[in-house]
Amino acid sequence: MSLPEEKIAKRALKAIEFICRQLSRFAKMTPVELMAYLRKNPKDAFCNIPHPKGNGHIHCGSLAWNKLNELVDLTIELDHGLGRRVGRKLAKEAVINAFVKRVLQEARGVDQETAMLLLKDALTILREKLVVIEHYLPCVLFPGDTPTEFSVGPVTFVRRSKFFDDKKSVLKHSIHVNTKAHIQCVKEAIAQGFPQERTHTKDESRQLVRKLQSRAVKAYKDYPWIACVKVSDCDEAISKERAIQATEMALHIIRILLGAKPTREIRLAWSRSGALRSAHLHADVHGVIHASLCADSLEPVGVINWHEALIRANLELDILGSALIPIVNPVETTHLHQRLIDAINWFGDAVTDPNIHSSIVKYVSAIERLFFGKFEAGRTKLFAGRVRDVLKAFNCDEEHHVYTKALELYKTRSALVHGEQFRTEDESFNSINIASELSRMCLLCSAQLYSMMLQAFENPDSAKLEEIMKRINDEGLNWLAEAAALGCAKHSPIR
Repeated sequence: MSLPEEKIAKRALKAIEFICRQLSRFAKMTPVELMAYLRKNPKDAFCNIPHPKGNGHIHCGSLAWNKLNELVDLTIELDHGLGRRVGRKLAKEAVINAFVKRVLQEARGVDQETAMLLLKDALTILREKLVVIEHYLPCVLFPGDTPTEFSVGPVTFVRRSKFFDDKKSVLKHSIHVNTKAHIQCVKEAIAQGFPQERTHTKDESRQLVRKLQSRAVKAYKDYPWIACVKVSDCDEAISKERAIQATEMALHIIRILLGAKPTREIRLAWSRSGALRSAHLHADVHGVIHASLCADSLEPVGVINWHEALIRANLELDILGSALIPIVNPVETTHLHQRLIDAINWFGDAVTDPNIHSSIVKYVSAIERLFFGKFEAGRTKLFAGRVRDVLKAFNCDEEHHVYTKALELYKTRSALVHGEQFRTEDESFNSINIASELSRMCLLCSAQLYSMMLQAFENPDSAKLEEIMKRINDEGLNWLAEAAALGCAKHSPIR
């Protein structure tokens, strides 16, 4: 629930008054007293704000620094949507700049009007930082010559050769634009007093921009695919974070649709999953040191007929892909939408985790996130029954083995988290295969199941999800399909 503006203004006023008292306290200290204080309280040495005269900084202390954090929270309280689009660091800088301007430079009276003006100034600063950026992220993906591009929701994967052919003229034009910008930046630095002899000439600016772009393009050309994703109205840092998040999730969705094993090696170029090139030194029993080098493949990986498999899963690709839209255009998501996003991430983390035991826990967590609205005693049999009921409803349990596999899987997960681990590697590998396949099938079924829930009910919460799952157990899926067909909700945020 959002706080009323009057309450926000009162809280902001208290924080501002406290900050002013702390500034006054430090201002009264002599240099000797200040140094003695900072030796006893070293973390306060890093808590300062710009001097109102523009030269240097003034100490505010860690307690006032925390109050500035409180002002950041109150600023975001005025516009929750903005909080999804700007970073915390940038928001704090905006609040500090507004405080210095309104309270210290203008010496305004510290009252509720000033407090609200300060917060709204910070909002204005932050809104001016919002930009639309299209990000290009190199990836290791599939082999073959066709197709030259494909999309997973808002993320489009383009083969390297096509990408650079398409962007050839834009790259040349960008050198000209960026060179002009750099020359202007140099002029502004000189105007502010930076020594001219230490700055770049126009030719040096041009060479710098060309070299930077050339090195970046060379790094990209090592990879067979480029992911293109446009992020709307975020600050630059958050925009990049969301582009990476959306692309990682797009790769997870491909893993869900094609299976864990054939997609284990697909990845972003600079993903945290491991270095592409590495070396190793080791000594034998005689003390002789041996060296080895390792270069992970940069060539396309995965199954040859990958595109045909994606086309066959067109419905699930559409639904799961559209779950990425609120990431690249940050809006408030529905409860079910967030569950789906979380489950996709759990699955993707499980696929790429080198530790078998933690992978099993993540696969099971993905299923629980999808199918359980609350915790109940006796979860083991309930888990197995619920997985069986959903997969059976979507005709994914023709051999009637799902209940047994799910029951054994949950016991395995419980043993890993609460009890003893496996005795043999064979048992571990058998469990990871079951976990991967059950989690994958649950996600594929949930893509359609969640869409039906959102059509039948406006925005089901945890309690409603639990009620729906229990009713599926008792009555199957027909009643939900009929409710969805009635169109109780006008549109689905996932589809």
